[in-house]
Amino acid sequence: MSKIESLRETFDVEGFVYFDLSEFLPGLPRIAEGVERIEDRFWSAIIKNRDGVADYYQDSRAAAAHELAIADYTAGEFSYSFKRLEDTPTNNRNPIFWGVKTLLSSEPMFELLKQVTGRQATAIRQFYFNRFDEGEFLFTHTDPGQSFGLVLNLSKGWEPNHGGLTMVQTDDRKAIRACLVPTEFQALIFDTSARLIPHFVSMVTARPRAKRIAVVVRYDAE
Repeated sequence: MSKIESLRETFDVEGFVYFDLSEFLPGLPRIAEGVERIEDRFWSAIIKNRDGVADYYQDSRAAAAHELAIADYTAGEFSYSFKRLEDTPTNNRNPIFWGVKTLLSSEPMFELLKQVTGRQATAIRQFYFNRFDEGEFLFTHTDPGQSFGLVLNLSKGWEPNHGGLTMVQTDDRKAIRACLVPTEFQALIFDTSARLIPHFVSMVTARPRAKRIAVVVRYDAE
């Protein structure tokens, strides 16, 4: 069985699969080089708590919103708090953001996705970078809608003791099926249509030199 066939079988059986994307797209390391140096002023704090969802750009209100999200997280309620680099005209002028977006919507990428998922990607419906700093997290969710999702890690030298781990759960959300340490160029592809895959990002518990950065993409497919 070839590597691609093995990935396809895993996706079909488990509803998700993860692998080193740079093995199939060798230009990725060059395109993503320097992502950790993107300035803070371009990142927003995206926070979900009982009051709703809001983006904060260098905003003093973010601290209070984050504390409320922590309270909801502690109570077991869906919530999140992390940094986001949105798909905006300004950010598309950043060569790293634009380069990664172009690569992940390229013909070779769409062909790889077809081989792995059995579905022909037709368009990107959502695209952004995220960054998890100390105290930030993403509660269990399934990302319903579109056909499938992709999370591409761009973290260099991440220490798993610091949290920020992607946990894929059982359907009843009572156990862990897979624990993914953020590893540079590791791609997680997961079903968001035929099957919903519960997963979360554990809270980052330290302030390491490494930055926990990933790319999130949602694809339409047929």
